[in-house]
Amino acid sequence: MAQGAAHEVYLWLRATPEDLAGLDFETPIAESDAADCTGLVDHYRAASQALSAVSDAGDTPSARVWDFLWALTALHFKPADINEPFGPMMVLSNGTRSAIPADFRGHVAMLADMAATTANIVLKARLSDVCWLLDRRRVTLGTTAISTYLSIIRKIEVGELRFGFSVDDDRFRHESYQYLLRALGIGRTIGWNKPEALAARQTLVDMRKRVVSACALVPVYWFSSLDLQFGESDSAEIASDLEEVLANLPAGASYQVVVDLWRLAAQAYHRAKRDEDKYRCQLEAAEQLVTEAGATTSAMLASQLIANAIAELHGIPSAKARRLALRHQLIDTQANIADEMSTFVQKIDLSELAQKIRDGLAPLGLFDSLFVFAVLDASPEPVDLEREAIENIRKHPLSSIFGAAHHDDEGKVVHRTAAAGGLGDIDPSAIRRQVAQAESIRRHVVASGKIEPARQITTNQHYLSDDIFAAIFQFSPFVPPDLVATFARGFARFFQGDHTGALYILTPLLENSLRYVLKLHGHDVTIFDNATQTQQDRTISSLYEQMRSELDAVFTAPITEDIDRVFLTKDGPSLRHAVAHGLLHDRTPYGADSLYACWLIFRLCLLPLLPHRGS
Repeated sequence: MAQGAAHEVYLWLRATPEDLAGLDFETPIAESDAADCTGLVDHYRAASQALSAVSDAGDTPSARVWDFLWALTALHFKPADINEPFGPMMVLSNGTRSAIPADFRGHVAMLADMAATTANIVLKARLSDVCWLLDRRRVTLGTTAISTYLSIIRKIEVGELRFGFSVDDDRFRHESYQYLLRALGIGRTIGWNKPEALAARQTLVDMRKRVVSACALVPVYWFSSLDLQFGESDSAEIASDLEEVLANLPAGASYQVVVDLWRLAAQAYHRAKRDEDKYRCQLEAAEQLVTEAGATTSAMLASQLIANAIAELHGIPSAKARRLALRHQLIDTQANIADEMSTFVQKIDLSELAQKIRDGLAPLGLFDSLFVFAVLDASPEPVDLEREAIENIRKHPLSSIFGAAHHDDEGKVVHRTAAAGGLGDIDPSAIRRQVAQAESIRRHVVASGKIEPARQITTNQHYLSDDIFAAIFQFSPFVPPDLVATFARGFARFFQGDHTGALYILTPLLENSLRYVLKLHGHDVTIFDNATQTQQDRTISSLYEQMRSELDAVFTAPITEDIDRVFLTKDGPSLRHAVAHGLLHDRTPYGADSLYACWLIFRLCLLPLLPHRGS
C-alpha cells in the first residue's frame, strides 16, 4: 500500500538493480501454474510477509524485490483502455492507493532485465507490457508482450495454466479475451503488420471459430465482438456464425445473452450492408425480450423488457404496427407497477426545531415576522453539495453501483441516471442523483421543521390579507409592477393554508419574474426568429440553457441552482412541468417540496428588501 504523504518513498520502490545480483526473483512462484497475475500476487505477498516477520529481514534485497514484484503483479489490468491499461487496485478516500505504472518509471531498465530472464510467462507478460508502456522505444518488449500473451492463451486452453477459481471448462475465460484484447492493442500501436501483430490477428479469428464450434455463448459474444471491432473476419461471416449458434441454443440459455447475440448479429449485418438481415435480427432480439416479459411476474421488470423491445424495433420500416402494439402492452403492464412499490419511512423528530422557530417568531410584529420568514434557511452552495455527494458515493459505493430509473405515479420511466462508475471519475448523473436525494431530505426538514411552524405562528398572531403583501411587494424588484396583486393573492393563499391555490398561482409567476429581473439588468430575454422575423420570450428552460451565467450573476449560483432543483430538473420534483401540464395530485401541494417552492419564491421577493428593512 502507498504511504500517506506524497514525499515518502513507496514501499515497493525501494528495490534497486543491485538487489537482483545473485537473487532468483522467481523463487516464490517456482511452483505456480497461475494463469493470471492474481495468483502471483499471493505468492510474492506471502514471501514478503514471511521476511517481515523475521527481525531485520524486512529490508533485505529479497524483501525489497518481493515488495516490488508484489506491487507490479497487483496492478489492475484493464486492457479496454488502450492509453491506461493498468491502474491502481485500490484507492482510498484519503488519497492512499496501491501501485500504478508511473511509479515504476525510474525502474524501466530493471523491468527489462527481469523480463529478459524470467521463465514464468505470466510474469514475463506483465514485465514486458509495463516496461514497453513506460518506454515506447523498447519495441522488442512490446512484441514480447504480444507473443507472451498469445502463449498464455494457448496454455489456458490446453489446461497447462489454471485460475484460482476454476470451473469445469476453463478453456475460454474472460481473462483470455482480455489478454487477446491487450495483444491486439499493442499490435495496433507498434505495427499492425508486424509478425507478432499478425499472429494476434490470426489468433482472434481462430478463437472466434473455436468458441462458435463449442457453442460457448458468452465467449462467442466476447470474441465475435472483438473480431467485429478489429475487422479481421468478414462481417457477414461473423453474423452467419452467430445465427448458427443461436439456432442451436443449449437448454437454459440466458435470455440476456441471447438478446446480446441477436443484437451483435444485427450489428454485423449492418456492417455488411445487409439491411433486411439486420432488421430480422433486431426483430428476433425484440421478440426474445417480449417473451421474457411475459414469463416474469414482476410488472416493473416486464415493463423494462417491453420498453427495451420497443427501442429494439426502432428504424425497422415494417415494425410500425408491432411497435404500436407493444406500446399498448407497455402501458397496461405499467399500471401494475404501483402494486410492487413500497414506502420506506425514516422518522425525524423536528419538534425541537419547530418549537425554536415558534419561540423566535412569537414576540415579533407582522413586518419583522415576514422578513424573518424569508430568511429561515438559505440555498446551499452547489460546490459543497457536489463535494458531499462525491464523498458519500466514495464512502458508500454500493448505493450507486447501479443506474436508476425514475418512475412517475403511473409507472412510466420519466428519467434515468447512470451508475457511479468504477475507480475513476464518477458519472455526473450519479452525482446529481445523490445531490437530489440529499436535497429532498433537506427540503423536508426545512419545510416541516421551519417553514410550516413559522407560517402557522405568523398566521395565528397576525391577520394576513392581499393588501398587506401588496404593500411590501410594490417595492420588490423581483415583482413586476403589473403583477403585485397576483403575487399578493398567491402568498395570502399560502399563509392562509390554501397551498393548492398558492402553488398554482406562484409557480408560473416565477418564470416571468426571472425574465423581468434579467431585463432590469440589461439582458435580452427574447428569441428572434430570422425566418419569420418575430420575437418570443424565452421560457424558463431556455433561460437556464442559454443564460445560466447571467442568472448566476444576478441571483447567485446557490439560488439559481436551488430553483433548478425544485422546479426544473427531472431528478427533483420538477414542479414547473408538473404544474404546467396538470400532473400533480390533490395531495402534492401540501407536501414538503411544494411548501419549500412557495417559500423560495417568497424569499426571492423579499431578499432585495432586506437591506432596507429599517427605512
